[in-house]
Order: sequence, then structure tokens, then C-alpha cells
Amino acid sequence: MLVDSRSARLSMACFAAVGVFSANAHKEWRFILPAVPIFNMYAGIGVSKLYQVARFRQLVALAATMAAALSLVITATMTLISSYNYPGGHALALLHAIEPSSNVSVHIDTFSAMTGVCRFGQLRADWVYDKSEGLDLDQFGNFTHLLTSDPKPHSKRGFEIIGTQHGYSGIQLDFKQLLAGQLPISVRQKPLVWVMHRVHHGGSKTGSACFACDLPV
Repeated sequence: MLVDSRSARLSMACFAAVGVFSANAHKEWRFILPAVPIFNMYAGIGVSKLYQVARFRQLVALAATMAAALSLVITATMTLISSYNYPGGHALALLHAIEPSSNVSVHIDTFSAMTGVCRFGQLRADWVYDKSEGLDLDQFGNFTHLLTSDPKPHSKRGFEIIGTQHGYSGIQLDFKQLLAGQLPISVRQKPLVWVMHRVHHGGSKTGSACFACDLPV
């Protein structure tokens, strides 16, 4: 009574797809999104069949309600945590905020491009945004600004830091915070992307003062 043979056959395909993508070295959440509605359907079928057993009805209703509430809490928590995973996008927004010039060419390194920099964030039509890879250090001199995850080599070649963007570095649990009425979980952050600009010959600068310039250790 509790087993639906049609759902069982369909579930095998979904589990196989999730297994294949899980074994893949390159993993992304979007790869398994097509399977999520089917798993939700399985959950609904299971709850419905269990609810048909009279002695389980109250327990099933309570468990289903608690599972939905827990799922909502976990979703909200993971959404908050994931918002710290885009330091590249925030660094580009910081550059837009502190650089008023129109004659700007900014190089975006691979890490910045993978953590939030996209065409939707490239707001200035009078700027040049470049994501070229494999450049020699001397070639970065063709840019006025950099978004980089490694500022040290550029600091020695005429660039200075004008901003630092922090991002996710882990989760910290401290149950003592419950005594203060606070959540026992917090997100640790560290500097991940640095905004740099090229200093003109003779020491004059092209941009503004540094915004939270933390050097990597």
C-alpha cells in the first residue's frame, strides 16, 4: 500500500542523475535542479499514503508540518550564508561607488569573475571591462584598475589598493550566544578580493582613498 511502483521507477532515474553529477569533479547546484520537483512529488506521495493509515494520521500531520518548517529555516539560513559567496560582484560595485572617472579600464581576474562579476554588474558604458586570462604581470599596466584575489605582485608594479571586499570563510558556532538572545551561528569572513588602481608616473593617483584596505597575510 505504501509503495508506488511508478514513482519507484522514476526515482531510480533521478537518483542515478544525482549520483552521476555528484561523482563529477565540477559540481554545481543547478545541475540537479531538474530532479528537485520530482523528489518533492515523492515526498507528497509518501505523506499522502501514510496519512491514509488512520493510526498514523496525527503523527504524519505533525511530522509533515515540522519538516516543512525545518526546511524553511534551513533554506533561509543557507540563503543568508550564500550571500557572502560573491565578493567579486561586491568588489565591482565598490569600484563603481568610489571611482567617478570615465576613462577607466578594469581587469577582472578569474576568482572575481567566478564570485559575482557578470555583465549585469558592468554598469558603465564608458568603461572597459576585461576578463583576459594568462596575462604577464607587465600587461596589467594597460589597465587603470584591477579586481584581484592576489594584490601582492601588482603592488610592486605601480598599483595600490583602494578597497577590499570580504567574503565567506566558514561557519562559527557559539552556543553561549543563546544566553544573550542571539543565534548561535555566525558567518566568518576574510578579505578575498582587492580593488586596485594604477598610480600615475610621478606618484599622482587616479582614484580615491582606500576603503578598508586589508592586505593578505
